[in-house]
Amino acid sequence: MQSHSTPVIISNYSQRPKFYNRSQAKVFAETHYNMGYELYKSILPKLSEGKTEDSWKLWPAFINISFSCEIILKLFYEEDIGNIAHGHKLSTDIYSKLKDDTKKLISDETITCMITNGSKDYNYTNFNDDLIKSENTFAYERYSFEMIPGNSHSLECSFLLSFAKTLLTLSSKLL
Repeated sequence: MQSHSTPVIISNYSQRPKFYNRSQAKVFAETHYNMGYELYKSILPKLSEGKTEDSWKLWPAFINISFSCEIILKLFYEEDIGNIAHGHKLSTDIYSKLKDDTKKLISDETITCMITNGSKDYNYTNFNDDLIKSENTFAYERYSFEMIPGNSHSLECSFLLSFAKTLLTLSSKLL
């Protein structure tokens, strides 16, 4: 077993009425996205070759990617509503409660990203369906080892990747 020679201690921080501060939240979201995306990229060549022995690594990759979406959506919620959003469900807990202009901006940019990435007929209905299918990925994938036989859910990889990248790009407008 590997030992760590220098212990790292992170001192407590006080809870604020708002989510950290925006620059910290963006770095936090971007870090989770990058960790998930790098893991995803390392698995993809093996999956493309039909080697599925590492497919379980998709779970931690998309836990991080989904969590980055949650953080950025919560920043948009704070901007729109003025409070902290609670919950992990991307669609029902956060996205559906955003202002209509914000939802349109996010959906339009995600649809454009999906079309650019090869989903030529992707539209608003597809976006809503994928968001609902993906809304609880963070929780599902964290507890995938507890999966009950016969119960399953789909992992919307291309949507979550596009959605996360779109949210990170749009978050630059939140200062």
